[in-house]
Amino acid sequence: MKVIELKGKNAHLTNMNNINIIMGRNGAGKSRFLRDLEKSNSDNNQLFNISYISPERAGTFRRDGSVLTSISQDPTWLRQTRAFNQAGNFKAASATLFRETEVLYLRRLAATPEIREDSTRNFKTDRLSKVNQLLTNISLEMGRVDFEFRSLSDGQPISPDQISSGESEAVALASEILYFFDTIDTTKMNVLLLDEPDVHLHPDLQARLGKLIIAMLDEFKSHAESIAVCLSTHSCPLVCSLADSRYVSLGTKSFAVDTVELKPASAELRKVAPFFGHPLSLSLSEDAALILEGEDDERVWQQAARTSQGRIRVFPVLAGSVDQLGRLETFCADLLRTLYDNPVAFSLRDGDGLVNQPIEHTPPVKRYRLRCYAIENALLTDPCLALMGATWQGFVAAAIKWGEENPKNHCRDLLKKLAESDDRFRYQKIKEVRTLVCAALECKKPWEVVVGQAIGALTREDLTNSNMLVDFLGTELVSDVIFRNVA
Repeated sequence: MKVIELKGKNAHLTNMNNINIIMGRNGAGKSRFLRDLEKSNSDNNQLFNISYISPERAGTFRRDGSVLTSISQDPTWLRQTRAFNQAGNFKAASATLFRETEVLYLRRLAATPEIREDSTRNFKTDRLSKVNQLLTNISLEMGRVDFEFRSLSDGQPISPDQISSGESEAVALASEILYFFDTIDTTKMNVLLLDEPDVHLHPDLQARLGKLIIAMLDEFKSHAESIAVCLSTHSCPLVCSLADSRYVSLGTKSFAVDTVELKPASAELRKVAPFFGHPLSLSLSEDAALILEGEDDERVWQQAARTSQGRIRVFPVLAGSVDQLGRLETFCADLLRTLYDNPVAFSLRDGDGLVNQPIEHTPPVKRYRLRCYAIENALLTDPCLALMGATWQGFVAAAIKWGEENPKNHCRDLLKKLAESDDRFRYQKIKEVRTLVCAALECKKPWEVVVGQAIGALTREDLTNSNMLVDFLGTELVSDVIFRNVA
């Protein structure tokens, strides 16, 4: 009975998957969108089992008698208290639901022989361990009467009101997620609406929360047709932790637009996930994505960033081909506009035979083309040769000597033609001889290291003075990418 769309009074979510990620900037109306879906479908209890988790989750993860009474006496109480951005006593309700999860699991254990007969499976391994995988300094344990927190350093009990807000947040969210899965009704469409579950969580913890959701879907995969988790988030770590799952689709919510069309997580998202997945480090270093065609380019720019000692702030993102590079440019442009106020990213293509063909920027992605055939051609510029202790004339002599000493090498003639060329094969493919250039000059460094070090050593003066490496890379590229954050 898989439902592929969910309609509210105004909100409309289409092409639903098991995990549905809704992204958008502050003020785009994501919370209102989810609440509209919940309010419009909760009363249709013949078709839906739907639950909304509000973004501001107050209270302490400790069972409260008044909360338990309210839940027991009024089936709509929990829904009504969470129908707003800020939910009071949220975590006390979560603690109550987690206790109920234990009861539900034990009933399932008693009724399911394949679980009962597996000695590795019990409430502690199947449920409690999933909560504790989110915790670093404490653990949630089964006490004599109720669950209790204990310090991992000395094993001493800790009062629920003494644990950190992030730990409290993680335990409450995990409890809600586990309760949702253990109360699945296979005769209905079960929908969990998570409104900004990343609030108050460290980026690494956000990513682990994503893995918990995937783990629960794996456990309940036989009921996948009746499960949908819909979450709104600003969190790149959370999105990227979910990106590899086959369950995931992604959509963006814009202001005054109430239809969100979901699309399956793409190869582009998986490629760019390492960059978008670490916003804490990026916010500190102000890195920008640099989309590159191949692994050679990636190694060169990684070396350049290291050599520059933080001056070159780029995060290489590997496309793998020209076609994939184009798709990544489009994907990153859309995602960056959704997430950030003043985003910027870069994309660099090989020159190939198109050096003189103009290439336009597609904001916020700035696009460039090398002013030579490929990145290895930069190895023959004066700055790179100087790093290997040579000049062009020195290389010519060394290449001829190397050819004489290695007459049977299949690349000997190409190396000789390179040495005899007038333009250093600037616009020709030299992939077959790039390692021989280093070998002829008795340079022990890989060619990627040489080029990367030369790029990382460029100065602003090189932009105005005659510099062959700047010419091969392109003045605009050097100015925008290498000196982007240099006054």
